[in-house]
Parts: sequence; C-alpha cells; structure tokens
Amino acid sequence: MNLSWGADPPAMWPAHGGGARGPVAVREDAAVPPASTLHHRLADELAPMVEVWERLLATHQPDRSGRCRTCTQGGTGLPGTHWPCALHGLADLARRRHRLAEGA
Repeated sequence: MNLSWGADPPAMWPAHGGGARGPVAVREDAAVPPASTLHHRLADELAPMVEVWERLLATHQPDRSGRCRTCTQGGTGLPGTHWPCALHGLADLARRRHRLAEGA
C-alpha cells in the first residue's frame, strides 16, 4: 500500500475490530477525501506556523543510510522510516504553501 504524497488512496482498507479478517472494500459514496486533498488541507493549516514547519524540516533529516533520524521504530530508538518521511513531506508542502501565500 503506497500512501506517498499525491498518490490516490488505496481501493481497499484493512478490517476494523481486531484480528486479520482481510480487507474491506471502500464504498464509492464514503466521505473519504483523496490523500492529496488531506495533505494539502493539512499543509494549508500548517503554513502560517512557520516555526513549526521549520522545526519539522530541521529535525526530520536523513542519516547515512537514508532513513529519517527522528522517525524511529517504536521502543528501539532505531531509524525505521525511509527519508523523506511523511512529516518532512508535509512540512515541505507547508513551506511551499507559505511561500506561495507570501508571494515569494
């Protein structure tokens, strides 16, 4: 399942309620906006918070193996997410939205 920036949402989602019962089809009329719309809405909210997205960009940087230093595997402290991670991508999108709004 690929939920990268701008990708379409997957056609199937995992079942809820414990246990691996298999995927459940998403209804066509479900009120789930496309992933890119959610990312852009989040970035629009984050754009005026310059200190927040600057800090996210500064802390979510790659290590020598190309993994995010901040996004670690739970309980281990070991980098587990390939860079750029989702938070870096969101912060970068917010920075671009901010610059567009500023006219730069």
